[in-house]
Order: sequence, then C-alpha cells, then structure tokens
Amino acid sequence: MFQKSVLWTALLSVGVVFSACDKDDDPNTEAIMPDGKIFHVALAVGSGSSSQTYVQNVSELETGSISFNGFGFEVPSTRTARIYASQDGRFLYNLDYGGGRVFKYAVKGGQQYEMVEETNVQHAVGTTHPRWTKVNEQHALLHHIATEHGYDENDAYTHTSVKAHLVSVELEGMGMTGNEVLPLPQSEEDLAYNQYIFRIDAPVVSGSKAYYGLAKRRYNPETGEDETAAYSRVETLVVDYPQMSNPSFISTQVDGARGATNGYRTPVAHADELGDIYQALSVPDASYDCFILRIKEGAYDESYAFNLSEVLGKQVTTNGWFYAGNGIGYVPVADLEAGALADPVWSLVRVDLYGQTAVELNVPEGLWLQQYQYSVVEDGKFYMALAPVGQQGYVYVFDVDSDSPDAFTQGAAIQTGADAYYIGIF
Repeated sequence: MFQKSVLWTALLSVGVVFSACDKDDDPNTEAIMPDGKIFHVALAVGSGSSSQTYVQNVSELETGSISFNGFGFEVPSTRTARIYASQDGRFLYNLDYGGGRVFKYAVKGGQQYEMVEETNVQHAVGTTHPRWTKVNEQHALLHHIATEHGYDENDAYTHTSVKAHLVSVELEGMGMTGNEVLPLPQSEEDLAYNQYIFRIDAPVVSGSKAYYGLAKRRYNPETGEDETAAYSRVETLVVDYPQMSNPSFISTQVDGARGATNGYRTPVAHADELGDIYQALSVPDASYDCFILRIKEGAYDESYAFNLSEVLGKQVTTNGWFYAGNGIGYVPVADLEAGALADPVWSLVRVDLYGQTAVELNVPEGLWLQQYQYSVVEDGKFYMALAPVGQQGYVYVFDVDSDSPDAFTQGAAIQTGADAYYIGIF
C-alpha cells in the first residue's frame, strides 16, 4: 500500500489524538442529535490491512469543516471496519472483519454511538473473515468461500473443491436466517487450468434472485502456491433469494470482456429502476479492458458492453462504483498506465449507463481510492469525500444531471494525515 513507512507519523499526528475522545476532557464531544437526514463520515488510519476506522455523524456536508483531530468514534474492528448505515442514517452497522462479529449502533449525535445489538457470526458463516453487503433496509448478506485441495491415491493434485457459505442477517434484531453451505459446480475449463473461485462478494438482489460477483485463483501444485487466474470470461454466481439455495452461474464473453466481478470494498454492481443489474469488472492488469456489463432477466445481456477503457482512451480498472439514479453512476478508476491499484493514481468518472458515455471529472490528482467503501446521493446531488494523499480535501458535491467535467462544488473541508484517508460517506 502507499506510504507505509509514514504510518507511525500519521498515528502521531492524527490517530493518537483520537484516544482523547472523552466528553469530560473535550467540550466538543457533547451529543447533539442532528435534525433530518444524518450522514456518517468515515476515516481510516493506516493504509495496510489493519487500519483503524473512525466515524462521526453530521447533518451538513456542503459547508464548514470536518476534522477527526481529537474527535471521532473508533469503530471496533480487528481490521478495517466494513460499515453500512440505515437509509435515514439513524443506525450504523459494522462488520468486525477478522473478529467475526456484527454490531448495530444507534446514533446519538456527533461522535456518540450507542451499541444496541451485537451478534457473533463466525459459527454461522464458518470464518472470522466473511464479507457482507447490505442489500435493503431489512437485510444484509454475509458470505464466505471455503476451499480444499484434493489429491488422488498417489498424492497427485486433482482439483480444488469450493463451497459457498451464505447467511442472511436481519438488521432489525441482528438475527440470522438462510444459513446455507452450497458446493459450487466447476467448469471443465477451470479444472483443466487448476483454477477455482476463492471469493464472492457484492451481491445484488433483483426479483427472486441474488447475484454474487466472484474472483478466481490458479493453484500451482508444483509450488503449492496460488497464482493469478487467467480469466477468459465474466461470471456471476446466482442463488434463489431469500432461500439462498439452488446455485448456478451466468457468464459472458461479450466483446472480449473478462475479469473479476467481486470488486473489493466498493459496491461493484447495482440494480437500476427497471431491475436490470449493471456490473463493473475489476481487471488484474493493463492487458484487460475495464467494462460495465448488464444482467437482464437473469442473464448477461449480449447486446450491452460498455468499455470504459476504450471510452476513456486509457487502460483503467476499478474496485466498484456508485449509482446515482436514472442511469447515472460515478466510478473511481485507477490509471493502470500510471501505476497500480495501491498507488495514488485514481480519478473519478461520471458514466451514463444508457448512453454508454463517460466523462473524467476534474477532481484533484493524487487520489488513492482503493479502499473507498461508500458514498451517498441526496436531492439530486452525489457526495464524495476526496483528499489527495496527505493533503486537505473536501466533500465534493456533484450535480447528477450535468455531464460537465466541472459539474461540482467543494463542500465541507476535510483533513487527513500522512497515512489517513477517508473511506466514505454513509
């Protein structure tokens, strides 16, 4: 990750002061419950896998300033917290990734969050490191892939078996339903190349189906190590919802599209107002083009292939994107010709899914958005917290209806440290 060597500098300049968040020591910590819509701004300290996560809640994103200097609630998590919020912002949900727990917090204003529910999901999902996605106001889906390498009587490698652990979490009381362990079928092509699914994520529910993106690895039995998969197509796991059963796959090679469909921490697929699903591809290197594809009536639409790399005129990749409504989306992209995902070579692109057009927005250079989790749309405006690495930034307020590269204003000022970065507005 970027600038690991300055992690301790960041912790000294930004993170350590978080420990002073006691209302007896800091008069600014008094809980004042905002009126109307509540937004949660999240900051992570440390760009490695075990960064600390802090949040505060605000009612205003377009004016003033937002700082975590001596302020903020540390979200409990073994590694970077995976956060969602209720639609009105009055509840915050957190997956303790690495600890196997899910928390629900009631918002009390400012940096005050009261835990109202906690549940241990490790035994249900089979790991302390599941992924999860809030799919509606009632449910979130937990998911995990378990693999096992198989050998014959001569100890020669034969295949890797794959099982999907799928659990539905009721957000009202944190109860769990739909706990299923599903052996996944494997194609002859994957078996021939020793490839297997190692991760699923970013499910989208449309109709009576849940669609999970997936990523693959290739096992080298000579070294006992995993290698980068050679994708020849695009695939998605489909299960019946809410039963979480009857697994199958849909796939496409439309216009040569290939790559992973699971994203990372940013949502990679969204259903539009018609129920069609638009899914962005994450590609491993500059030899792949980055596409947005459409799933329509339960299958990939072979008439639709939105090639972002081609439209932008350079090889890019993404970990996911945000849907703003009426076919408009915002896609953080990394320029693979300038660096890698872990480098500050990110920008933001407005896409028109229906017209298959893309405009790179004139936001600052030097952005690092690999771990950006979420952003919000409110009253025809799209909000995103953007700051170049180690510099002051702003909440950018984008006019969803405009295709101008300058169709935004700078809202509230935001502050970061050398290895601290904003991971979303919820």
